[in-house]
Amino acid sequence: MPEIDGLIQEILRQKPDVDEIEIREFIEEKKKKVGSGYLTDSGAAFLVASDLNVHLEVITSSELPLKDVYVGANEVSVMGRVFTITPIKTFDKKDGTEGRYRRLTIFDKETFLVVTLWDNQTNLIEDKGIIQNQLVRVKKGYVKSGLDGSPIIHLGKNGDLETIDDNDKNKHPQTKIPLIDEITQDISSITTPEINLALTGVINSSPRISEFTKKDGTQGKVLHLYLTNVKGGRSIRTAIWNNDSISGMDIPQNAVVRLIGLKTRFSKDGLIEIHGDDGTSLDILSMKKSFGESGSGKFRVISIGKLRIKENRGASLSLLVVDESNIFYTLILKDEATDSLTDLKADILIDCKFRVISPLTLLCSSISEFKILEEDDDSFSKLQTLKCKINDITDSLTPLVLEVIALSSTSSQEILTKSGETVNKREVIVGDETKEIKIVAWRDLSDILDSITPGQRLKLVAVVPSKGLGGVLELQVKSYSQIEKIS
Repeated sequence: MPEIDGLIQEILRQKPDVDEIEIREFIEEKKKKVGSGYLTDSGAAFLVASDLNVHLEVITSSELPLKDVYVGANEVSVMGRVFTITPIKTFDKKDGTEGRYRRLTIFDKETFLVVTLWDNQTNLIEDKGIIQNQLVRVKKGYVKSGLDGSPIIHLGKNGDLETIDDNDKNKHPQTKIPLIDEITQDISSITTPEINLALTGVINSSPRISEFTKKDGTQGKVLHLYLTNVKGGRSIRTAIWNNDSISGMDIPQNAVVRLIGLKTRFSKDGLIEIHGDDGTSLDILSMKKSFGESGSGKFRVISIGKLRIKENRGASLSLLVVDESNIFYTLILKDEATDSLTDLKADILIDCKFRVISPLTLLCSSISEFKILEEDDDSFSKLQTLKCKINDITDSLTPLVLEVIALSSTSSQEILTKSGETVNKREVIVGDETKEIKIVAWRDLSDILDSITPGQRLKLVAVVPSKGLGGVLELQVKSYSQIEKIS
């Protein structure tokens, strides 16, 4: 979180007529007045700054427990979430016996680390029921350097793996580790060589398998396929090497898939390529919907935007909905379909007919094609699953729910776009007990940030994280977002 001393120094710089002791007293008074659970020291400093008419900016920092691992360390214990698991491989030891090993890649909020299991410890995966996305604690490992100089934890006969319940409040003293869903990106976001990626895309061609001879004389195989982004504007060559699990799958063309455990690199002709290995996994999420296609399906309503009425253009209402594959869509109800507004609420299930107007945007215009279901289905994600703290936010484009306190008044400005259009932009800095962040709203959505004052408690529903200027994370207001003032 931002260093409180740095914020105090910035207040002193802008307000030299008060001293540091007074500011620290103001901060303590503000924390007592607002109450616990909403403010860090830094958050209180933002409110004090607002009272003094001083402007502060959000400062970013990070806590990286896995980054503390260093080459040469012994008896190391760390915690992380399982990203990939490779099959067991064998090799001949110098004494003529057979050895075994496998790799486990784990991650925390920003760091990935490889763990190598040796001999009998390779069975720990199955014995402990360890699966992808599971929180685990690696115990009593020793650290050696990898080929690229990065640290790798090795788990020999004295080491162990321990599973951790995600609901255990004592699981980690510093931060919540995101789920793989939260760090998954669309392939359209990949432009440079990266490692340890989870990507979604659409299978654009029939998968093809070719075989080759490895340097050791054994046979290898590679699965070739092309992935496009969901909007269909980009195609990237993808190669999955020596992965029997994926090579044996029936992967239909136009399937929306998620691949976990990838890296990207430039080809000889300068184009970006995606590569996977024996630890890569593939999940089929759904089948791609085509532009203009009509369809029907069940969804859970996550958030309900503001009813908007425009002259000669009727009424429209945007909903954030999620299907059973955990894919989020904007569902626009138009004209007579908005008559169902009085019965709409978060977490209900609906069944509707729609027309696809963009890959992740659906349109329903008839009330007769929109039905609210009475029976629930737990296979659809609920609003509660999106709730998080600011310190847990990643650049995942996943809608989130947060309870925060406003740390500044709404600021407003007019922005001239490259096309010559002038648009409104409003923003507010908010915080909770973990961190501070900025909310930004553009164009006709900017009125949602009107009349927010420092100290107000707010519930932000279905706001989406994105990177602003300088790569700093901020929260974007969407057409389906809601901001509730908590009394």
